[in-house]
Amino acid sequence: PVSGWRLYSMPARPERGDHPVDTAGAKNKDYSQLVAYLMLASVALMWAANTNVARATAEEVPPMALTFWRLFLSALVLAPFALKNTWRKRHVVMRHFWLLNLLAFMSMAAFNALVYLGMQSTVAINGNLLQGALPICILLSGLIFARRGITLKQGIGVALGMIGLMVIVVKGDLNLLLQLRINPGDPVVFLGVFVSATYAVFLYTRPAELDVISFIFLSMLFSTFHILPFFAVEHFFFRTLPMTETAILTVGFIALFPSALAQTFFVIGVKRIGPAKAGYMIYLTPVFGVLMAVGFLGEPFRGFHAAGIVLIAAGIWLATIAGKSDRLEK
Repeated sequence: PVSGWRLYSMPARPERGDHPVDTAGAKNKDYSQLVAYLMLASVALMWAANTNVARATAEEVPPMALTFWRLFLSALVLAPFALKNTWRKRHVVMRHFWLLNLLAFMSMAAFNALVYLGMQSTVAINGNLLQGALPICILLSGLIFARRGITLKQGIGVALGMIGLMVIVVKGDLNLLLQLRINPGDPVVFLGVFVSATYAVFLYTRPAELDVISFIFLSMLFSTFHILPFFAVEHFFFRTLPMTETAILTVGFIALFPSALAQTFFVIGVKRIGPAKAGYMIYLTPVFGVLMAVGFLGEPFRGFHAAGIVLIAAGIWLATIAGKSDRLEK
């Protein structure tokens, strides 16, 4: 969603004897970037809180209900800021109607529903770490669906990341996999992450005529309709959302903070410091998530979690950061 932003270059430094350096402008730029980094750190914090809150309230808040109300309320929050431009570009929306629906389904409906469903039957630490492997899943999805080539270093990174995920899922014991004694929610969360990665691979197809806020608004709006049948089945045949204080606060928090506010902060942060630096800041999400799970939910941090973190982190470094450095050097 950040590919449409223009990045402005800094003016050339004046030669000696020319006009003095604009120190006030430099200070303003530094302040603007500092605010952007703080915003992106808060985005990572809010996205980490999303997973932990979903786990903490899993017994009371049904997953499809949480997904539906999150998307519906987030769309309402963004509507005043997006409706004018969206209506102005309605011909673009109609021309790319099915593409926008597909992207919305993958990024909002399927991803959130699968993560919330998986968090019903796994621990928050696992959910956070599985989502932290998104950069590796993007490379893997690009290789499978878009036939994008990867370097040897990236291939090793993907392999290390997948091994790290497997270590977490089987709790460091291969016998659990052979006996199918794993948390049933882990593969569901991973499927959600992989769907989100596939969305990222095909995000370049997004109509460039749509601004980012309108695109996010439409994604939330369309996804509300996508998830509605699943919400209805859950409501009438399985579980209903209770009108309790916990349920209302959970839905309100997730709709406002990890959804509308985090998306807005992310867009602003990317505009100020660029997509590459913004992407690195989002790597803080699993870090914050694990700290929350241990500190607030009281979940134990095991040795296999540490091993998985090391493998995933090494995989991400090889597959993304190191690979980018190699390309720059060439």
